[in-house]
Amino acid sequence: MKKLLWISALSALLLAACGDETKEEPKVETSSEQVESMEPTQEELNAQLKKDATAIDFVAANGDEIEANTKVTISGKVSNVASQDVGGTFTVTTTENDGVGMYTVENYAMAEIVDGSTVTVYGVYKEKDESGFPTITATIIE
Repeated sequence: MKKLLWISALSALLLAACGDETKEEPKVETSSEQVESMEPTQEELNAQLKKDATAIDFVAANGDEIEANTKVTISGKVSNVASQDVGGTFTVTTTENDGVGMYTVENYAMAEIVDGSTVTVYGVYKEKDESGFPTITATIIE
């Protein structure tokens, strides 16, 4: 009888050991440096914005046909520099399809803007400002 009890107990242990073949995944620890390195650099973000931005059409923007937060680009002549600070605004006048367009640009590129200079602006369309000009929040100004 003792022999039968030992065989049953031993069989139960062997079956329990053989039946549990699940392996734990090794834990991968990530340091804060590794997490930071996975985030894109500012250069990568700028390159992506330049790639994604489409030339905005003044007639479409003025007619409220452009959705807010659309990635856009314009090129034109600077006029009416209101402020040089971060978030300062200026006007860019463009020549498009035998016409002229005027945009308000919010400068978050920390670029120094000179009245009368020609610039290319990359950013997102923000809708119209209080004066009725289509507004672009710029993160790249060349």
